[in-house]
Amino acid sequence: MVLVNVVLMALYAVSIGPLRRWRRPLQVSWCKALCWTAGLQLRVTGTPRNQGPTLFVVNHCSYLDIPVIARDADATFVAKAEVARWPLFGQAARLTRTLFIQRVGGEAKAQGRLLVDRLSQGENLLLFAEGTSTDGAGVAPFKSSLFAIVEQAGAGSDLQVQPVSITYARSLDGEPLTGARRELYCWFGDATMFPHLWRMLGLKGAEVEVRFLDPILPAGAGRKELARRAQAAVAGSVEQVNAEMAGEGGATAERLP
Repeated sequence: MVLVNVVLMALYAVSIGPLRRWRRPLQVSWCKALCWTAGLQLRVTGTPRNQGPTLFVVNHCSYLDIPVIARDADATFVAKAEVARWPLFGQAARLTRTLFIQRVGGEAKAQGRLLVDRLSQGENLLLFAEGTSTDGAGVAPFKSSLFAIVEQAGAGSDLQVQPVSITYARSLDGEPLTGARRELYCWFGDATMFPHLWRMLGLKGAEVEVRFLDPILPAGAGRKELARRAQAAVAGSVEQVNAEMAGEGGATAERLP
């Protein structure tokens, strides 16, 4: 995984000037390679609205979410400021022009204008709207403050909000990732990243369900309403996948001696 990051970060960094058009294909290859090193098999449904402007809003379970979602969603990430200081992950985030924001304080309004500027320049944005990572058993309420950029974009904007759900469904041996097994791939709470990463890379791999849901037209809706509607869509999708896994878990238990 380190080798993949070092090589593809270097190629991405030198893709400037006329070579800039190769950045997105390189990013896709980078994400595919990282998913391969982690043993992740993606099952994608729905269509990403890459011809934006689009604000992708996604639930957050793990650092693995980044290559999982960026493989198909052509968007710039919006991340909390401390991510920029993370070893390797921070360098990769800065290189790919991730927008680092302070969610409180006097800078928030200015940062909101920066996000709107990026949208007006033709970029799509992607944020993990829960504001933290979870174990994937459900979806936490979305932070309505993160949807303020939709209001700032104004009524004349073509901006749409596309909810996306990510669920780490089952290991490659067919066992559902429910209960304590969620911790094998989901990184949350006070878990330390590198021990978790090391253990995860020793596993055979997992199937990941990625669902691009119907875009939401923001016209006439405030940020709180948009946050509620997007969260409901993502939560419903995650609940459906989890219900399927629970059924598989029961069937597995019935087959045990």
